[in-house]
Amino acid sequence: MNEILSKLVVVSLSISLWTGRKKLSPEDLGLDFSKLPPEKLATLGSKKICDPEKLAVFSALKRRAERQCEAVGVRFLGGYAIPEDKADEVMKILDGVRDEFEKEKQEFLSEYDRSLREWIDANPEWAAIIEKGVEPASTAARRLGFAVQAFKVKNIDGLDKGLNEHASTLSERLIYEINQQARQAWEESYKGRPSVTRKALRPIKSMLEKLRGLEFLSPYLLTLAVQVEEVLASLPKSGPIEGRNLTSLIGILHVLGDLPLDEVPAEEEDEVAETILLETRSAEPVSLPSEWFF
Repeated sequence: MNEILSKLVVVSLSISLWTGRKKLSPEDLGLDFSKLPPEKLATLGSKKICDPEKLAVFSALKRRAERQCEAVGVRFLGGYAIPEDKADEVMKILDGVRDEFEKEKQEFLSEYDRSLREWIDANPEWAAIIEKGVEPASTAARRLGFAVQAFKVKNIDGLDKGLNEHASTLSERLIYEINQQARQAWEESYKGRPSVTRKALRPIKSMLEKLRGLEFLSPYLLTLAVQVEEVLASLPKSGPIEGRNLTSLIGILHVLGDLPLDEVPAEEEDEVAETILLETRSAEPVSLPSEWFF
């Protein structure tokens, strides 16, 4: 396991957001507290003291950082295990996202009071409720945060049982994430279509890049990556993809996504089944923890 860990860098994202929401109280709505059910049975929810559109950029930047890690890595120890040779590139991108987050934060804070006033003015009938929940800009400043750390993990003799057990599941975790990506690609770009454009190849190429980067986790991953490359190499270099070429793509997508054949049109079932058989004949089966599917 030391050899595998030596090829990985763990990237940890610590990104906190300020939601601009406050707990809604009975007094906000003029309700008699004594006539309400206890909180263990029901709550009144929250009120928005800030325009959600002003905060959307922070959620988008957080998601962008997560997508960058997911593109080349697999979840591990609360962060993402990424190939060591990808670490510099990933960290440069994440540093850029962090700088953008900080810039947006400073702009948001500089306009904080005016934005809140505009939100109150846009909702005059609820002005009193909003004003009661307003927090100082310093509160939003404390809660909006973006930090990223990268570190190596090393075994400690005699104390590494848990780490080894966790690391031994990395290949299965990667296969699970590839399954989800393949199923999403199938639903969004392939299902029910007699032909696809070359744009539909992007998710398969992304999955291939991820498999190649982490192929050292298991011989099965290398086998799978080679099979995907062979299918992609057999496609025409331009134009729409249809007929037997599309059938081959659907076959490899079903291998990646572990999709049932009943998702395939009846007239293509035999050809796709043949492709799946060819693509999987030399691959070792992988058992995935059932809890990952819920």
